[in-house]
Amino acid sequence: MAGFFFDLTDDGEVFPDPEGTELKSRKAAEDEAATALLEIAKDQMPETFRKVAIRVRDHTSKPLFTVKVTFEWVRELPDG
Repeated sequence: MAGFFFDLTDDGEVFPDPEGTELKSRKAAEDEAATALLEIAKDQMPETFRKVAIRVRDHTSKPLFTVKVTFEWVRELPDG
């Protein structure tokens, strides 16, 4: 098992993961980050634009990868 830290960035505001999560592999960490980002996307849709990312680092704080999602509403016609 290895320790992975999942730091969330939501519209430029960073929320570091101080505790980390023990997972079997880097692949498991990739799956965890992607799943978490999809849950955020499902639960908190933006009114116009939102950029969310999870940066995953190892126990030495070395960045391993980042998963990003950008949400944007594009309304072709005004409400009414």
